[in-house]
Amino acid sequence: MQQQDLRQIKQLLKDNNEILLKKVDEKIDELAVIVNGSFDEVDKRFDEVNGRLGKIESNLLTKDYLDERLADLRGDLVVLTRKEDNKVKKLVDILKKRDVISDGEVKEIMSMEPFAQLFV
Repeated sequence: MQQQDLRQIKQLLKDNNEILLKKVDEKIDELAVIVNGSFDEVDKRFDEVNGRLGKIESNLLTKDYLDERLADLRGDLVVLTRKEDNKVKKLVDILKKRDVISDGEVKEIMSMEPFAQLFV
């Protein structure tokens, strides 16, 4: 081979490399466009999820609110139970006055929970 042939081969290889590099660059650009489109879709989904999460958080009850409401409920239940206990006391009183129940039975009933009374 002559020097001229070597130069031509070298030039052909160089030209082929440039063509190949251009094609690779084009394919990479195409892939980048596709990937960016996919990321745009993912971003939209995250935005939707963030919106939904914001709505859920705004509807959630806080622990302090629940604690306060449970304390109120407990207080209401104690008041209602006290009223019922007063009715039971009154009924026991009436039954005792009419000699339907004995003193021992009165003590037994009145010593029961939730508001037990101790007799000495």
